[in-house]
Amino acid sequence: MSETVISILTWLHVIGVAIWLGGQIVTAACVVPALRTVGDRTIWLDALEGFTRRFGRVGIAAMVIIVITGGAMIDPRLDWARSYGDDLYDSRWGYIFVIKMALWAVMIALIGLHQFVFGPRQLELARESAGAEVDTPELRRVRTITIVLSILGLMMTLLVAGAGAFLANHNFSMLPS
Repeated sequence: MSETVISILTWLHVIGVAIWLGGQIVTAACVVPALRTVGDRTIWLDALEGFTRRFGRVGIAAMVIIVITGGAMIDPRLDWARSYGDDLYDSRWGYIFVIKMALWAVMIALIGLHQFVFGPRQLELARESAGAEVDTPELRRVRTITIVLSILGLMMTLLVAGAGAFLANHNFSMLPS
């Protein structure tokens, strides 16, 4: 694979990461706090549900781009990394790559739990108690879980991106382990 193709794949990979990471930050720092200021709880729940459904599609599309472009770049980079020694782990690159993939798997698990299990449950419980003056203990528990999952998912995303930066810095990653 030519370096031009790898550069294009890297560009697309970075765009996918920007959408994925940027979406998480905008959601947590802007969208959710802004929606909480809406007086009518039913309206802000509808808006939040609509936003998360739409961003879920965008996020999944970004992750598909990330996986396809990252997967396409693995083989040429593995060959290149192996050119520095007989074993992939003769340089830091192999260790960083394995750490990045492990962090990515944890990130996907955390965000999947948030997106497909606890987030929908939180919306359901919030709708059930929309008219009540006090949230139920179950809603508070699920909300706490979704907040923790969101924070941990964002932390994992940042760590994965950091590992990617270290992989891309061949003056660092190709040093002997």
